[in-house]
Amino acid sequence: MRSVKDAGGLPPAPQVQAALRCTTDRLAAELAAPGHGAPEWSDFEWRAAMAVAVMHGVSALLAGRLRWQGPPAWAAFLTEQAEQGRLREQRVRDLLARLDAEARRTGLPLLAMKGSALLQLGLYAPGERPMSDVDLLAHPADAAAADRLILSSGYRLDVIQHRHRAYEPLDQPADRAFGEHEANPIKIELHDAVREALPLHEVDITASLLQPAARPGLNPYPSPAALMRHLLLHAAGNVCNRCVRLIQLHDITRLATRLDASQWDEALAPASDGRAAWWAVPPLRLVQTLFPGCLPEVANAALARATAACPPWLRLAGFDLVETSLSRLAIPMLPGIVWSRRPAEALGFAWQRLRPGREGRLLTAEVLSRQHYLADSAWSYRPRWLKALRFLLGAPPRVQTLYSLHRALAYRSSSSA
Repeated sequence: MRSVKDAGGLPPAPQVQAALRCTTDRLAAELAAPGHGAPEWSDFEWRAAMAVAVMHGVSALLAGRLRWQGPPAWAAFLTEQAEQGRLREQRVRDLLARLDAEARRTGLPLLAMKGSALLQLGLYAPGERPMSDVDLLAHPADAAAADRLILSSGYRLDVIQHRHRAYEPLDQPADRAFGEHEANPIKIELHDAVREALPLHEVDITASLLQPAARPGLNPYPSPAALMRHLLLHAAGNVCNRCVRLIQLHDITRLATRLDASQWDEALAPASDGRAAWWAVPPLRLVQTLFPGCLPEVANAALARATAACPPWLRLAGFDLVETSLSRLAIPMLPGIVWSRRPAEALGFAWQRLRPGREGRLLTAEVLSRQHYLADSAWSYRPRWLKALRFLLGAPPRVQTLYSLHRALAYRSSSSA
């Protein structure tokens, strides 16, 4: 496999972007309403489809959803992803069981968030929904105890960020398989709050998640509405940063019909900023576009209140899966600017992108040292002013997207190895 330091080995950027768009749109459409005939794609487009399926976390879901087979390499890829997804899910379940037992033993209440909660609800068939990490929420007073629990479970501290502490297994392999694989590490992220900067103004929903009287062990969300609220805020942060995944939007569709009108009111209730959940509108609009009819009518009143609370620019903006995800090849220069409430916030966001503070620079350096696909990219180490200057000549390609494309081009199924 070629290095991801440049786009060597790939077609010209316009052709790559065209392949990413056509495959992303088609695979999303297949999840909404499966067709009967395979697309007539070129060899490169089939490889791009592999990259898209992995970036969006829908490989195993497609394996059980598609009514057509496609070329042998594609069919083998989906079959392998489905099997590896099942094996990996069992590892996640085993890890959750160990964490639960130890938390019960030590009297520590934790909330098992997002994918872990969806796993327990049984919204997906075994192995369909990927999980790269386990997210846990602890009361701030219990953060030190939670840290000790995770370290004693065979993990070490990786990165400390504003939103969480990330841990990785002590015995994780140096390299990782493409897509889902049993051997790929399962990380743990420990949170003492649930919040998103959109783009600078922080929205916090912690108070509605882990209850003060939670029992020792891994707790479920207080209600399906609380889980939906978290899924929407997490998706909103990723839409804002142009890195949303199709599986995150699909999660919302699976949970949506379980909520009645009062639960939708709860899911879209005001957060820390005192305004109806305006931040939920962009991911819900994407969901409505991709999966027509998936939102029940009982959600309409709550959604109308949230829409009315949106900043003007955001209320008028259109949302497209390719443009708000890693399927967009070019790096967005100011990805969250339409989320700004007023011109002063937009200017502040632009300045922060160009001149991040000391804490931001230190965190970036720490992440670069540990993310293998970023560490191999010269772009990641260029100063901000030089990156900004580069945009005058045209937006450079995203490192993560190039990495996935190169891995897809190099992919060989275990049966053909």
